[in-house]
Amino acid sequence: MKRFFDPCWRHRQSLALLAGGVLPETERGRLEDHLAACADCRKHFQDLKAVTAPLANSLARLAPIQPSQAAKDRWADAIQSAASPKTSRPAPVTSGLGEWWRDVIRPCRPIWTGLAVVWVLILAGNLSLHDRPHTWAGTTPPPSKEIMMAFKDRQIILAELLADHSAPPEADRPKLFLPKPRTEITKVLSA
Repeated sequence: MKRFFDPCWRHRQSLALLAGGVLPETERGRLEDHLAACADCRKHFQDLKAVTAPLANSLARLAPIQPSQAAKDRWADAIQSAASPKTSRPAPVTSGLGEWWRDVIRPCRPIWTGLAVVWVLILAGNLSLHDRPHTWAGTTPPPSKEIMMAFKDRQIILAELLADHSAPPEADRPKLFLPKPRTEITKVLSA
């Protein structure tokens, strides 16, 4: 979508090559015509030129520096050993755990430490809450039959006391809806 709103996106890479002095002559003329017409690309080119000019000067000073023959030999050995196929044997589990430690745990040690502290606190709280109900339930004996019978008697007495005696009994209450016989319903429908 960004390319749709930026018509100069095709020229950005070519501008970088031109600022570095490595753009082929075949593309240089077309790009210079575009630079003459586009102010944004000119500004971008000037920014790139400001960065690449010091780099080009330092390259001229560093050109006579060459690596020693020993360094070249080490590089060649490293390239050859990387290119040669190695015998495949299963990696030990400890190396996998070590890589996992370096990739996951080590960069975020404060976060993992905080999470571990929170989990330890949750576990301690959970264990402390579970110990109390077990000790209470284990020390209290179940109620005897006499106590249960007394409780049921008290429950019956309480139900009688709470009963509403001001309302008429079920038989004396007026019925709100009296269904009609089926014969009367069919007469109304057929008429």
